[in-house]
Amino acid sequence: MPVRWLAGKNLHITLIPPWYSDNVEAVIKKLKKIKCPPFDIKFSKVAYGPDPKRPRLIWAEGIASEEVACLKDGLEKMFPEYKSTYKKWLVHMTIARFRQEEFPSFSIKKIDEKVSWQDRIESFVLMESHLSREGADYEILETFNLK
Repeated sequence: MPVRWLAGKNLHITLIPPWYSDNVEAVIKKLKKIKCPPFDIKFSKVAYGPDPKRPRLIWAEGIASEEVACLKDGLEKMFPEYKSTYKKWLVHMTIARFRQEEFPSFSIKKIDEKVSWQDRIESFVLMESHLSREGADYEILETFNLK
């Protein structure tokens, strides 16, 4: 399959949509005020996304716990102008990307792989993406511990 697998350092869960800011220090100062407890995150399936009929990536789908919702809600209240426009948020982690127009040539048209991946989340990060022909590469600007 002609996909671009993400490097381990680029795997992440996006809690609010990306945006551009001229004042990263002010964003960091606000993010230091987030108060949410650490939590476990669980992924139960690997599938095509975001639209299985017209996919452009392979992702792991997870289960939204109350704790991850606490963090997402806190971020959306802090940055209301960047709130997601999706009606329902799905916990997901992109693991590969591809061009949508190449999908018809894939020999595997459906992925519904059950997995049991979990990890303890004790911090979140502010990332900056650097775009290139090979895809996005992410740089961690600041790490924030959950309390």
